[in-house]
Amino acid sequence: MKALRVFLTPLAIAIALGLAARAAVHIYAIPSASMAPTLLAGDRIIVTRCLAAPRRGDVVVFHAPLTGELMVKRVAGVPGEVMEAGAGRTVVVPADSYFVVGDNRQDSFDSRHWGPVSRDLIVGRARVVLWSSVAAAHGRIFRRIH
Repeated sequence: MKALRVFLTPLAIAIALGLAARAAVHIYAIPSASMAPTLLAGDRIIVTRCLAAPRRGDVVVFHAPLTGELMVKRVAGVPGEVMEAGAGRTVVVPADSYFVVGDNRQDSFDSRHWGPVSRDLIVGRARVVLWSSVAAAHGRIFRRIH
């Protein structure tokens, strides 16, 4: 009985830790060039849940307001700020919402088109590029997202 406990206890702890890590960390693939040069199409990123409110400059993964598809963009405006939405339009970012844009402004469908993103649509913050074919060609696999 004691030998069984010695075997099962570490196994149960490993399974519990694995499930906790899986709930806290997700891996997503970048589908387009809208975040180039920071993130390239095909890059795999590690995303963690946002425990604190996103800050200006954070790269976040969220459900698009109009379609619900997952998107990756940079937070450019936080609640209460006035943002330029293009064509001379300004937008005041509401409470619990964020103005997000792609780093590649010419190839990005973002808050300039559909407005600020509600906090409850944000899945998490992109932390690290886990795999990038471009970085791998240069001998680097991991790189932090700035």
